[in-house]
Amino acid sequence: MVAAGVGAALLGVAGCGPGGLAGDESGDAAGETSTAKPSGEVLAGVDPCNMLSESELKSSGLQGPGEKADTLSWREGCNYDGDPASLTLLKDTRQTVDSAEKKDTWAKFERTEVNGRAAATAVTEGSTQAQICNVMFDAGQGLIQIQAQEAGRSDSLDECAKALEIAKKVEPNVPEPA
Repeated sequence: MVAAGVGAALLGVAGCGPGGLAGDESGDAAGETSTAKPSGEVLAGVDPCNMLSESELKSSGLQGPGEKADTLSWREGCNYDGDPASLTLLKDTRQTVDSAEKKDTWAKFERTEVNGRAAATAVTEGSTQAQICNVMFDAGQGLIQIQAQEAGRSDSLDECAKALEIAKKVEPNVPEPA
């Protein structure tokens, strides 16, 4: 079930950001190269399987340790089983909330904040019936995405509220937006 959710999330935000490939330096109008750190460097020390402490996992109804998700090289992830929801934490070094919003795969994309950071709650077209919700927020020169999927089919869980709850716990543990 978690693997299906990761696939839906990858479809939702796959692709290059507007600045090209991660690690590319962008030039200004005069042709000069910027000296900003590539997003991969800013987020290099962030491990999705270590964004939450054991006590944060337990208090959120998640079981640790997490299991590395099968994702793309610029999009590392970690899966957690839990009750009432399973969860995937993703680190994306090619997207920001602004660039993710431009994707045409969203059935729902609503701007919000996570502890003061630019964020969004989003559901992909393919996930509207699967009870999967994503919350993403800017970190470094990329984003962190929390995907919650209801473990059962009781309709008693607000997946977006659960993802936002976890996002608020993760946010202090990742770099500020660059």
